[in-house]
Amino acid sequence: MTKTIIGVPVAKDYMIDIRTAGYCAMEAKAPGVEWGYASTRDAGVGRDAIAYFAIKDPDVTHVYMMDYDVVPPVGTLQKLLSLDVPIAAGIYPLVIEGSESAWSFKAGDSWWSTIKPLPEGLIEADQVGGSTVLIKREVFEKIDRPWWKMEYHPINDLGGYLRWGEDEYFSMLVRMAGYKIIIDPTLICDHFNYKSMLTLTTGYTMEYQSLLGAK
Repeated sequence: MTKTIIGVPVAKDYMIDIRTAGYCAMEAKAPGVEWGYASTRDAGVGRDAIAYFAIKDPDVTHVYMMDYDVVPPVGTLQKLLSLDVPIAAGIYPLVIEGSESAWSFKAGDSWWSTIKPLPEGLIEADQVGGSTVLIKREVFEKIDRPWWKMEYHPINDLGGYLRWGEDEYFSMLVRMAGYKIIIDPTLICDHFNYKSMLTLTTGYTMEYQSLLGAK
């Protein structure tokens, strides 16, 4: 029997998209699934806090990281659990460097562009975005904290200052520990940054009425 904690890092204002909350509540109807949040000034700190307190419960087998504005298809968690791998994730659209749209994983040095066809079947990723990521307990027990951390360099002429984000840091950390990051590209999630990025970048439209139980 598995026990999974769904964790959503939120800002100090406690804001969460109602569609994300609806998704988490639907997944938490399954036996052995609970969900909650951590309110912090930094998403990486929030993720670390969620995982740290989750694995204090010896019955917890998995931590499922979400973001407050990402909405997966209902049933995504059970599909990821069925893969039975240490780290598995769905995908959602991102905006890279303010303009380029990409999916939330890297295979090589670059984020997978939304212009490219998605891979067929499971793929091993070099890096993964921090939402819709299912992580087995053993991963946290093997590697040292912090598991997520943002690192910066002095600002350059282009205004860049980020060495890597907390999710890139986590990806590097787990791969150095010998873990593979498995992506299921059929689990396509929406990402709401004021508007549906999935619709804007791909024309793909999700049906949210079914998510919220509407007839």
